[in-house]
Amino acid sequence: MFNREKEEPTAVTADDRLSLVLSYQRSDIDEKKLKQFRARLIELCDDFGYDVVGHVEVIPQSKERTTIINASIPVRLKEPL
Repeated sequence: MFNREKEEPTAVTADDRLSLVLSYQRSDIDEKKLKQFRARLIELCDDFGYDVVGHVEVIPQSKERTTIINASIPVRLKEPL
């Protein structure tokens, strides 16, 4: 028998994922900058009251002369103190 008391409904889980899409006019973003960008996103989540609860994925995609950065950040609202 499964313990489902602590499991959240799928809709709640889906709503707890922050998606971010940014567009840049340069197509060359190096790995070091992507790591800094990822770290800053995690800091911003903390600043805005979210805990990051999984792997933060940052994926650059080039299209013509523009780079699009897709970030997927699994978050949960922080519990009040």
